[in-house]
Order: sequence, then structure tokens, then C-alpha cells
Amino acid sequence: MDKIKRTEEDIRNLKIQGATNIALAVIDTLFEKDLASSEVRSIAEKLAYARPTEPLAQNALRYIFSASNQTREYYQQKATEYKEAIQKAKQEIINNALSLIQNEAVYLTHCHSSTVVAIFKKAKSQGKSFAVYATETRPLYQGRITARELTQAGVEEVTLIIDDVAESLIEGRLKQVDAVFIGADLISEKGFVNKVGSLGIARAAERKGIPLYCLTTLLKYDPRPFSDDLIEKRSGEEIWKSPPKGIRIYAPAFDFIPYLSNVKIVCEKGIFTGSEVKRIVRRNYPFLFIDKSAVK
Repeated sequence: MDKIKRTEEDIRNLKIQGATNIALAVIDTLFEKDLASSEVRSIAEKLAYARPTEPLAQNALRYIFSASNQTREYYQQKATEYKEAIQKAKQEIINNALSLIQNEAVYLTHCHSSTVVAIFKKAKSQGKSFAVYATETRPLYQGRITARELTQAGVEEVTLIIDDVAESLIEGRLKQVDAVFIGADLISEKGFVNKVGSLGIARAAERKGIPLYCLTTLLKYDPRPFSDDLIEKRSGEEIWKSPPKGIRIYAPAFDFIPYLSNVKIVCEKGIFTGSEVKRIVRRNYPFLFIDKSAVK
């Protein structure tokens, strides 16, 4: 199996997870073979849309192929620029979020976000002491990755909880949660998409007046009006490999979280409310608003 086909299957089968990892894998695969630029674009579309809720990879197409009929070398340079933009954005998000981490505070996170983990690790390296509760994030247990990475980084108090404990934890069952930190796979004008279970956490936090910080690059912005069709539905085998005959399984991979009153977007350009997102994206990344039909 060649690398292009293997990368596509690894994205579909979740061997490659996380928006940043998927976007970088797509870009790194594009120029593996000596192909014409038109063939490169066709491959890019197949890989970037292997999973529907991955605008960071899909927006790479908008950036790399914004000009038609260019040389392979031109598109390679644009791909390099986009990769550099992703990495630069992540560092700026970390810098902008560090002030949000306070000594002796208690934080809740859901699923695995490399950016969220990086912020906690950076805060720890600066001598801050805090507690983190991480949901295990069923059915694939990405939260265990979060807990393991934070423990390895020396965060003293890391507690793994089953997903169903999150809301009662927010209600004060053990300790007062000071803030929720989560990532995003997609952001839009009206809200953002993150791992299923995020909506309940966001609503519970809003009821208690607890801030929720969504850490994301603006390069994950999807200019399309959000539709439930964009929510990926996973195989029921992830939930129950051999259920009794007649049982149907509904397994969405993500939630759409509207920009509630307690939600703040922490991005490379600062910290904003949801109502400001579209304006900030348009000002900094106007290429994201090109006609999608010109991209796919």
C-alpha cells in the first residue's frame, strides 16, 4: 500500500487523530510522488475530506490551491507556509492562554487536545500548581492520553473520571471547578464542534457561571452555515462489538456547542467572545471565505 492510500485509511480509521495531526499528515503526503499539480490537488481533496469535520486540513486546500495553474514548486511552498502558520498559531495560543492558569485552581478538560495539554505543561514549567480532571472520553478513551501526558509532565494532581461524572463535578461534588479547557475540531460563526459530551459540559458550566475556554486556531474556521450533516457518525462497533439483534446504535463523534455566555475562544489573535469570531477570522484569514465550490 502506498503512503497516500495508507494516510487516507489511517485518517478514516482514527489511527491519525487530532486536527493538527491530520492536517500535517495530509500536507506531508501531498508531494510524496512526482505528480502533476492537478493530481496533487485531487489527492489533497481526497485526504482532507476523509473525515468531514476537519476544516484545518480542508482549509489547507483553500490556501495552497488559491491560485490555479501554478507549478508543483509553487504549491509546495504554499504547503510549507500553511504548516508554519499552524505551528506559529499554536505557540501564540499557548502564550495567550497562560495567564488563565492560576495557582491552586481546579480545571476540567474533555477528550485530548494537544494545545490544551501544551498550555498545562507550560504553566507547570513556570512553577504553577493546579489540579486537572480529565474525562476518559469513551468509547476510544482519548482522555487517557491527556491524563498520561499531564502526569508525565509533572502535573501533581491529575484525576481521570468517567464521562458521566463531569456534570456532577461541575456542580461541586468534589471540588469547585474554576474553568473548563477544551479544544475544537471546527469553529463557525455560531458555535464550535468538539468531542461528543462537550455540549453537556458546556451547558453545566454555564449554569454554574464557570468559564469555558475553547483553545483553537482560527484556521479551523468553516465558513459554511453549520449543519448536523457535518457531524461524523461513527460505527456502532465502537460502542458494542456484538449487540443483540435488533439494537440500533447511534454514535455521533462530535457535539456542536453554541457560543454560550460562558464561552471564550482563545486563539492566536487573543481571547474573544463567539460573536467576534467571524470578524476576527475574516480580518486575518480572508482566503477562508472563498467560494467553497472552488475548493471542492
